[in-house]
Amino acid sequence: MFGVSSARRWVSVMLLGLLAVTFIGLTGCGKKEEVDPYVYDSLRRVTRGDTLSIDFLYEIDCPEFDYIRGNTAIVREGNLLEFLVGEDLEHNYRNLAGTLLGVRKTFSPAPTHLVIQRIKRNGIVEADSLPVPSHYTMPTLLRAGAIDLETPGAPLPELGWKTKDLKEARATFLPEEEDGDLRPIQTGIDAFVYVPRHDLADSVKANPAAEDYAWYAVFPESSLEITELTDGADWMLHLLKDKDLPLIGSFSLLTLEEEYTKRKIEHETLGHVVGTVKINWFKFGNTFVEGSERDI
Repeated sequence: MFGVSSARRWVSVMLLGLLAVTFIGLTGCGKKEEVDPYVYDSLRRVTRGDTLSIDFLYEIDCPEFDYIRGNTAIVREGNLLEFLVGEDLEHNYRNLAGTLLGVRKTFSPAPTHLVIQRIKRNGIVEADSLPVPSHYTMPTLLRAGAIDLETPGAPLPELGWKTKDLKEARATFLPEEEDGDLRPIQTGIDAFVYVPRHDLADSVKANPAAEDYAWYAVFPESSLEITELTDGADWMLHLLKDKDLPLIGSFSLLTLEEEYTKRKIEHETLGHVVGTVKINWFKFGNTFVEGSERDI
């Protein structure tokens, strides 16, 4: 009797175990498997549209940072340069080395860029659902067909500060009529600086604020204040300056300083400031950057 009873008990235990496994399996079938919304691929394939993601969410190896200012960076993969955006990247980018970045491919504001939304290190998510920075700067990039590459060249850097020089400059660079269209010219500028404005009061010069700074094109005998810059163009000028690259593009002289007593003042770094100029567009590699808002 003991032997039969033990066998039946063993069979009963086995049946209960099988039922438990079956129940667990059926319960698991009712759950949806979590799918990572970030699709992994290289920076090149992501930015070139070779990889699909329904919500434009991608995971990429942290790329090489080529230039960073504020919340915007240019990142590199070989000869490919792309824009990457994240909160305070200028101070935090070094902490991203060796991570996987979850990014959203974003089309507005143009140009197309990537916004960091997740950070993963050694398979563990360190930060998720990162907010888009409240403000970040993107330059406006122009197609070659959107600009006039046939704009004539002119020796703007040879501009002087004496009266005879201004007469020549007026005839060469300014419209014939006072309200006429500006004259765009192509030229290259080797020296340009970002310094406190030349016409600040001495009390302000001693402790200038961010809004007291301006860009200047500095020539051998004179300099021009660069005005009407877009925020994106300002960002790109800092890039050119920090990388010691020339400023090459299309410029339009806006004003000339008529008062000799003001022109003859020689300012530190700037020399003789003789007027103002706007940048229509300038080159960065094989790209054209909008310098100021275009007239429609």
